Amino acid sequence: MQTLAEIRSIVPVTERPAWKTLEAHYQELRKLHLRDLFADDPRRGERLTAEAVGIYLDYSKNRITDETLKLLLQLAEESGLRARINAMFHGDKINVTEDRAVLHVALRAPKLASIVVDGQNVVPQVHAVLNKMADLSDRVRSGAWKGHTGKRIRNIVNIGIGGSDLGPVMAYEALRSYGDRSLKVRFVSNIDGTDFVEAVHDLDPAETLFIVSSKTFTTLETMTNANTARGWSMAAFGNDEKSVARHFVAVSTNAAEVAKFGVDTANMFEFWDWVGGRYSMTSAIGLSTMMAVGPENFRAMLDGCHQMDEHFRNAPFGHNLPVLMGLLSIWYNDFFGAQTVAVLPYEQYLKRFPAYLQQLTMESNGKQVMLDGSRVTCATSRSIKVPGSYHVTSSHSPSRCTRWAVTTTCLWRMSSRRPRRWLSARRPGKSRLRAQPTGWCPIACLRVTGPRIPFSPSD
Repeated sequence: MQTLAEIRSIVPVTERPAWKTLEAHYQELRKLHLRDLFADDPRRGERLTAEAVGIYLDYSKNRITDETLKLLLQLAEESGLRARINAMFHGDKINVTEDRAVLHVALRAPKLASIVVDGQNVVPQVHAVLNKMADLSDRVRSGAWKGHTGKRIRNIVNIGIGGSDLGPVMAYEALRSYGDRSLKVRFVSNIDGTDFVEAVHDLDPAETLFIVSSKTFTTLETMTNANTARGWSMAAFGNDEKSVARHFVAVSTNAAEVAKFGVDTANMFEFWDWVGGRYSMTSAIGLSTMMAVGPENFRAMLDGCHQMDEHFRNAPFGHNLPVLMGLLSIWYNDFFGAQTVAVLPYEQYLKRFPAYLQQLTMESNGKQVMLDGSRVTCATSRSIKVPGSYHVTSSHSPSRCTRWAVTTTCLWRMSSRRPRRWLSARRPGKSRLRAQPTGWCPIACLRVTGPRIPFSPSD
């Protein structure tokens, strides 16, 4: 972890040698057409690629040369990126504002891994919660868990907002073909009452289980909807408060408020202050997703996340997919002045990915001060507005980014495409991730090939 003296000695990124050279390089490159780059280098589409964990990244269709890439990689080295990555994985408190570790990677670490925070290995805690989640999920899916009247549960309703909603619904929609089709899974986040009404209008309260996701169990929007759900559920059982314990579980750390609500604290699933909300879908916040797809498939998803974590941690920057895409974002955002990226989900299963990406990106990068508290000297984030989403959710991340970041307004869309009627989660094949400029901005397109699991429309 960096000392206070080291933090205070940080040179602003715009003053680093690579940045200065990139500014001059941009002036030489800014009028160069992509068509000319391919004409001068017919093998460009083969060279400017990287592959890892079943994902193939073609970034040749960006306005860069080998010199651009060299300078961007130099900037990463001058910025101490490798040391910061290692500090995160080691459990150092790199969130200096709140003095916290940043350890979403621990949520998908193998059982025998060791990640220490404040002298304690947190991995056993993570797996204890995962096992508890799996036990409840198996009981619900098998019918062993009964509602207040003895009926089995057939409906799952997740109540949350922000990361407690966007991550689980995105993962559920992406993995829907692996779900138990006998279970109806719904998500409620908007404080507008019609969201709840439409979610439960065709559900039988006796067969419905609510998951209330709120770390403090005091979040205004979440608890407003949770109390509405409590009243709706109890009304079906003669307002018997004992029914709450059979139809509600909680993802929270506030046992007192959970018990006051009527939830059995044995059915409260915890997570930790080193888990940011936008990264929490692989924690207990993902309980609704686990119930939908089953513990085995949920763990397979965690394994895929871990594989990419390890790639990010260990791969050389010149072959590191997250690093390359991050450096390209800096190139467009801070040199071309392009804050707009299209995120276009051609694949229907990824229809909720743009909204999830909005929060993930903007709350992570939307900063206006450096580690030493001084104001940043460049744009730090794109402002992402997902078209077609409603105000409460879609305004959450933009308002934070506008308040915290140095940026201008923009739009992200993501393009991902897989062959219709095929999907592989357990044994992912090669994916194809293409980056290509439209106007100023790179577009990413994901295509999955390789091992396929067929399914029919009737599944």
